[in-house]
Amino acid sequence: MITLYERTDCPFCWKVRLALAELGVDYKSVASQLGAPHPEVRRLSPVGTVPVLVDGDVFIWESAIIIDYLDAAYGQGRLLPAGTLEQIRVRLLHAYSDKCVGPALRDLVFEKRSKAPPDWDWELIDASEQRWRDCQQWLEGTADSVIADSSATLSAAACALAARAGVAAAYGSPIEREFPALYSWFTGVTKRPSWHAAYPTSFIAVDA
Repeated sequence: MITLYERTDCPFCWKVRLALAELGVDYKSVASQLGAPHPEVRRLSPVGTVPVLVDGDVFIWESAIIIDYLDAAYGQGRLLPAGTLEQIRVRLLHAYSDKCVGPALRDLVFEKRSKAPPDWDWELIDASEQRWRDCQQWLEGTADSVIADSSATLSAAACALAARAGVAAAYGSPIEREFPALYSWFTGVTKRPSWHAAYPTSFIAVDA
C-alpha cells in the first residue's frame, strides 16, 4: 500500500490527497509535524518537507511529481490529458498554483496561523488578499476551459488549485462571487466525495 507522509493542512499534501481520492487509490497517511518532520521524511527527502509518497521501492518528495506518478501508475491519463498541448496547459496551470497562488496567500495564512487576532498585521493581510484577488481574476479569464468541468476526474491542476482555494477559504478569504466561472467551479468541487475525503482534519491556528 502507498504511504503518504504529510501534514493535514499543507496545500501541497492536500492536492495529493485529492488526487488519490479522485483515483480511488487507498493509502496510509503518516503525520509529520511542522518544524519537526517525521524521521522518514528526513531520511527520504533532501529538503525535509512533506509530502513524501512511498510506493514499494518508489519514493517521491515533490508534490507535482507525486501527482505525475499517480497518473502514470494508477490514473490512466485521468489527472493529465494525453494530448501534448492539453497536458502542457494542465502542467502550466499546476505550476501557476504552486508558484503564484501559493505565494499570494502566504502572508494571509502565516499571519492568521502564527498570531492571535489582536496581533495580526492587517497591511500584510490586505496586500495578500489583493494578490489572491489578482490570481482569481487571471484564473477567471485564462483557465476556465481547464477547470470548468467538474464532472470528470479532477485534473492535476484542478487538484492543486482546489487545495489552495480551500486554504484561502479556511483563513477567511474564499473565492469571490465576482468571478462566476471560478466560483461555480470551486462550489462544484466542494460537493465531490473526494473533497470530503481529502479535507484537512484541522488547520493551524493560534487561540485568541
